Amino acid sequence: MTKSFSFFSPCKVNYMLAVNAAREDGFHNLVSLVAPTRFGDEIILTESGEDSISCNLEGVPLDGTNLVMKAAELFRKASGVNRYFRFDLVKKVPHGAGLGGGSSNGATVLLALNKLNDGILSEDELLRLAAILGSDCPMFIKNKPLVMRGRGEKLSDIPQKAQELVSSIKLVVFKPDFSINTGWAYKTMRENGGWYIPEKYAEDMLKVWLENPSIENLPLYNNMQRPAFAKFPALEAAINFVRETYKVPAIMSGSGSACFAVVNSLNPEQIESLKNSLKKMLGASCFVEEA
Repeated sequence: MTKSFSFFSPCKVNYMLAVNAAREDGFHNLVSLVAPTRFGDEIILTESGEDSISCNLEGVPLDGTNLVMKAAELFRKASGVNRYFRFDLVKKVPHGAGLGGGSSNGATVLLALNKLNDGILSEDELLRLAAILGSDCPMFIKNKPLVMRGRGEKLSDIPQKAQELVSSIKLVVFKPDFSINTGWAYKTMRENGGWYIPEKYAEDMLKVWLENPSIENLPLYNNMQRPAFAKFPALEAAINFVRETYKVPAIMSGSGSACFAVVNSLNPEQIESLKNSLKKMLGASCFVEEA
């Protein structure tokens, strides 16, 4: 019987996302404090005669455009190992959320294939392949709180104290039953150049927090909220409701439409109340998950 291997594929949140400027290559320069979460997808690998992919959710591409399939092909070319797999993707992270679910899936496959091939590629080689897959992919190779710069491919470690603090944060992630196209969001930013934030301002904000990290003074900032709130005012209303009613920080993650609240100060009953309130406000189909 062919053996299968299961791998966890976490999503991420951006505690700080400062988009600085458009680049000539079509991407944007940014500074972001980002971290993987305790919530994510599962990818099951089973050796096969050719690559194939299945998914429990409709709408996920099941061909070579999926980052899982792209990652497998990139790994084969880089390693010279011609092994093929069936990838069963158990999706829990919603699509179009700004949580990096697809990016994580691709990076997780790189890590999984490397593990199944005795670590044939170095971390630097995996990071290079991940950068080819997409801007968010390299951070999932590191799989820890860090700072992303450039278009997301330049990764910097943060001090151990800050890392431990970010890892201790408890979140309630919520996403209404609509998605935001990442391309549209960045195109809108480009069309409204005044929405960019100077790189120095972002670096100064981050530096202040890294020198004295605490949950209370987390540098929660996201100028991608500008295009999102302009088109989807329900997002801003939901975030303001959470802040005012539960007295906890809340912000949109990435390019949206997922948002999150930092709930370390709430007890279990208050967290359940928050989750139920979000369902009532945004509809029963709203995605709500602790992470």
